[in-house]
Order: sequence, then C-alpha cells, then structure tokens
Amino acid sequence: MLAVFERTFHTSHSFLDSSEQIKARQHLALLLSRPETLIAEVDSSVIAFITVDDGDYISALYVDLPHVSRGVASALLQAAQDRHQILWLHVFAQNVSAVQFYKARGFAVVDEDRQIDSSGRRHRRFEMENANGFATYR
Repeated sequence: MLAVFERTFHTSHSFLDSSEQIKARQHLALLLSRPETLIAEVDSSVIAFITVDDGDYISALYVDLPHVSRGVASALLQAAQDRHQILWLHVFAQNVSAVQFYKARGFAVVDEDRQIDSSGRRHRRFEMENANGFATYR
C-alpha cells in the first residue's frame, strides 16, 4: 500500500513540496494499522486502497496510476459506503480530479478551510460529505 502511495502522491498533490510527501507517508503508515482499510489487488499486488477511521472519515484513497481509469476507486468508495451511512473527507481544492471524482459520486462541499504547508503556503481545502440519503448532524 505504501508503494501505491509513493507512486501516486506527487501526481495528485503536485502543488505540495516534496517534504509534505514525507510527512504524509509517515501519517499514512499509522493509518494503515486502522481496522478499516480496504484494498484492491490484481495478481496478488495491491493496486489501490481506502482507509476509513472510526468517525466515518476517509483518511486515504489512492489508486496506482495504471489503474486510475478502471473504476477501482469507485468500487472501493462504494464498498466503504456500503459499510457507513455517512462518509466525509478533506480534499485540497487544487486536487481538481479528486474533487470532481467525489462530486460525481454524490459528495458535496460542506465547509472550506486553509491548510498551511511546511513552506508556509496556504492551500484551500474542502470538507466533503456524502450522507447516503440520511440527514447529517456533526
């Protein structure tokens, strides 16, 4: 799973410094010990994964680049939605493909903030949520 992350992080987060990838990788290593990490495999090799924490928060969804257009991310997201009434996440506004991906699958922007990277640059970040037809109260 970390190899998938290594191959895909810079493409989806090209607006961040490389030092941010190191911090994100360390954080991801902790996340992968969480009980709900779903993976997709081809020929016994991990090609994608999604991690959802106890608070219904999608903390990671990465798909290896050769498999991006094959519906793998949609399948993993659907599997997570089948287990949760409400899912939410944060995504950088500059990660346009991710924002479009989630919007196309029924997620809506419910809040916005700014995240400061290690270089002191501010990045717009959306909080997105999909309630699977249920009213949400957080």
